[in-house]
Amino acid sequence: MAFRFQLLLVCIFFTLPLSADDATIEKRNTISLGYIEFPPVFSTNKQGQAEGMLIELAALVIPRAGYQWKSYSFPTKRMADSLARGQLDLWIGLSTLPEFAGTTLVGKSTVATIELNSYWLDDLPPIKSKEDLAGKKVITVHGFSYGGWASFIHTPENKVIECRAFTHEQAVNMLKYKRCAYLLNYTGPMQKQLAEIDIPNLKKHRISALEARFVVSKKHKNAEQLLQDLENAYADIVAEGLWPLK
Repeated sequence: MAFRFQLLLVCIFFTLPLSADDATIEKRNTISLGYIEFPPVFSTNKQGQAEGMLIELAALVIPRAGYQWKSYSFPTKRMADSLARGQLDLWIGLSTLPEFAGTTLVGKSTVATIELNSYWLDDLPPIKSKEDLAGKKVITVHGFSYGGWASFIHTPENKVIECRAFTHEQAVNMLKYKRCAYLLNYTGPMQKQLAEIDIPNLKKHRISALEARFVVSKKHKNAEQLLQDLENAYADIVAEGLWPLK
């Protein structure tokens, strides 16, 4: 008898209508945002929380678009692979990673610009184009495609000697102590490292300004709708003067 009473209570519980708050939570999807350790654009602070310029954008746009969200930090290639496979729903950043071809939907809005530079010491000639790297020794940071430059570097016919670093700090120190002649890196991470590591006679040339966009996995059940919702929400915050940050 007691078992039947408990079973009846369970049935009643699961057939009760949801409250307004519960219905709202159930209606709103929770999406997974991937990011990489790339300060000041993205990073994880000492409390284990995501922060950075494009994390702030996510915090503005995603709730405005009608979604809840969680963020996950990965190395670049793993993040790209996870998005392509549908283990992540969203990335806000460069849309040109090879893993994204045919596996993602890319927004039209340029939400930020990420500057790529070449760096060198003394009186060496500047690196202004991929072709200038032929026969040179260049430091790269593991996991970055550099907007397609990595493919040129890895092509044997171009005879580029790659010195691979696994952190931005390591890359800057390799340049400082002349392990290799040139470094390819982005403005944000370089500014952070150069605040701590002094390099006399450092030269730089701006190679490109890479565009950050919303990139949605095609594996998401409503990929097109998600992307449209994000684009609409982004347009709203721009119109309201909430972005770009002052």
